[in-house]
Amino acid sequence: MPLRKIRLADHRGREATVVLVPRRRPPDSTYTDTSGSPVRFARLIKSTAETDHAALQSRYADPDSLAQALIDGDPEIDLETAGRETGPCDRVWVGADGQPLYSARFIEVAYDQEGNEITRREPVEVPANLVPDAPPRWPGKLIPRAEAVRRYAFTRAFQVRHTNSLEYDFLFGLAKHLEKRDAMALIGSGPKGTGPLILERNGTPMKGFLEGRTDGERYQLVLHLASFELKALEAQP
Repeated sequence: MPLRKIRLADHRGREATVVLVPRRRPPDSTYTDTSGSPVRFARLIKSTAETDHAALQSRYADPDSLAQALIDGDPEIDLETAGRETGPCDRVWVGADGQPLYSARFIEVAYDQEGNEITRREPVEVPANLVPDAPPRWPGKLIPRAEAVRRYAFTRAFQVRHTNSLEYDFLFGLAKHLEKRDAMALIGSGPKGTGPLILERNGTPMKGFLEGRTDGERYQLVLHLASFELKALEAQP
């Protein structure tokens, strides 16, 4: 899998395309069964097309009959199939009748806050913008770290790394600049450098924040991503 890259600018007017590495914590603990053997994860069959809700509704005349059948027996469980391991699986799109779709057309459906459908439209392809064609711009907007963690919900984080000595000097200087100010830098797209970041095609737009630390000649630069801003609830009259 190719590494994700991002094109950054700094406070000195420099810019570089550097590598983003996902930050993953190793598991804190392992699980074993009663015999001491390690637990393995498996995908199991939950139900079949003959036992799903739509099939049961068509089998019984009314909801009361279906409810009574659920009380008297287990028509929603295929005792011969439920609980078996699936093995390798392929995703299959099905229609409202439960039959496979061989030629599906994707439609974007927008809803209001009450869940009512507002409009339907053809999906729009939105490209990723981490490595734009135009040179990136340093927005110069710094937010204290203590304030940023209270204002935004960070959902993803990537460690920013160098691949050569020039990129090291670029990232080390940026990390030291942020560490001295105990602040995080807003990183974005667009001519002003404040627009949303889109990591992959048709991905969720996010706000990016750079956090830097140094230790001697070592540095750590982390890109934090937030999909929304936390706001205090308005007082109800």
